Amino acid sequence: MPTYIITGSNRGLGLEFIRQLSLPSTSNTVIACVRSSETDISDLKTLQSHVSPSSRILIYECDTSSIPSIHSFHLRLATDIGPTTKIDYLLNNGGINAAPDRTSLNLTSETLNEHMTVNVFGPAKMVEILLPHLHRGSVVMNMSSELASIGSVGTLPKATTYSISKAALNMLTVHQAVQLRDKGIVVFCMNPGWVKTRMGGVRAELEPEESIKGMLAVLGRVGEVESGKYFAYSGKEVPW
Repeated sequence: MPTYIITGSNRGLGLEFIRQLSLPSTSNTVIACVRSSETDISDLKTLQSHVSPSSRILIYECDTSSIPSIHSFHLRLATDIGPTTKIDYLLNNGGINAAPDRTSLNLTSETLNEHMTVNVFGPAKMVEILLPHLHRGSVVMNMSSELASIGSVGTLPKATTYSISKAALNMLTVHQAVQLRDKGIVVFCMNPGWVKTRMGGVRAELEPEESIKGMLAVLGRVGEVESGKYFAYSGKEVPW
């Protein structure tokens, strides 16, 4: 039974990951991380109550912008599943686009720091703190964006702080892949496409079901050769 950790699980892409990983045909342990227990997790609770008999969903509070919160999550997780039990897949899905109207001409240090903390520092610390559970064959997926690809963006929208932070996440991914290679841990980054979520908006091109189905297919085939690379949900490699 593979074990998955998914951050940002209470809505959007994270919630759809949980749904597809707990379908009747599956046999998974899915650890769903939410930023706060006070957020609306009713949809997540519904999935938990209807989970496949051969799978289970465990819900934990883990604010990836807070090192104490990540440590607290790790301690509770280690108590529940064991201090070195293998996590097969760590999906650093949680992220923010809190200043979509900011451009390069009106950046603020506050918004840039906020995005770097959540979108870059959080995934870095999740890997660092959960390292006792990442064994040979474990896979880390960092959720990036097409807006992080300098080589493929056409007409740039606003969301400059978001784009900068996701480009930095891509570089973090390359460093993690190199530094974890000897341990046999695979790390790659993913472009989910423009998806109809609260962040993506109603004009987006993809339904969450299609994006997640594609990303899970990529997850199922990546190995050491793919470590440090940047993929789209379709399986195609994305230019940096």
